[in-house]
Amino acid sequence: MKQTAPKYGTILKREALSNASSYEDPRILILEAKDPFPGFYCSEQMPADISCKEKSYYLPVSTLPCCHQDMVCRISLEVNRKFGIHACPAHISLQGKYSKAIRVKNMQGHGMDEVVGIFEQNGISFHRHKKISTYLSHIYLKSFFEILAVEENIFRNALSPDIFYLTIPQNLDWKPFEQIITFQKSKNTFKNFEAAIDYWMEKPHFIDFLRIYGKKLSMHQLNEIREKFIEILQYYNEKKVLI
Repeated sequence: MKQTAPKYGTILKREALSNASSYEDPRILILEAKDPFPGFYCSEQMPADISCKEKSYYLPVSTLPCCHQDMVCRISLEVNRKFGIHACPAHISLQGKYSKAIRVKNMQGHGMDEVVGIFEQNGISFHRHKKISTYLSHIYLKSFFEILAVEENIFRNALSPDIFYLTIPQNLDWKPFEQIITFQKSKNTFKNFEAAIDYWMEKPHFIDFLRIYGKKLSMHQLNEIREKFIEILQYYNEKKVLI
């Protein structure tokens, strides 16, 4: 049996958020990712179909105790043990500013009030409910996850088998990453996957990687995604432009 390795890392992505339709609470603001993993289509014939994707919710935070990130991580582990729900600290762009938030997914049929109640008991309060039209948000997540090494430079999420991590040789900001992955998809026939930037903390240095989401991805496809990305990245580093 392959050994899993626990990691704690950062994910940077961009998704469309607006008021959650599944959970409405007049007290607090609950946002929902309207198209999780937006680069992946459940059906090539029906791009608007998101039935195969797991929903994510974001709870913008108004006040936090000292050492908030450690506290949110501790509470998130408690929520996961009690309910099987995944929660983690986040920063989201909201109305022109960055706001601390908590990302919640894998609700397992539980009500959001159960999750909110646990955080509120620990001194965390949330933004009051208001109407938010759909907008594109940059999202930073700090999350625990477990990985399995499947090939050199390729890892699979042990709990979410459709998520992979492909190592890359350098850290990237969102803008060059978005340019490179958009250019890569425009030049290749295989493009039904979603990508984000990740890194996890490890001595002697951080490990940077692409977080890839897709259904039934083969090792050949994953290697091709990684190799093409690095090839374009090297060209971008030399020319600072993609044509």
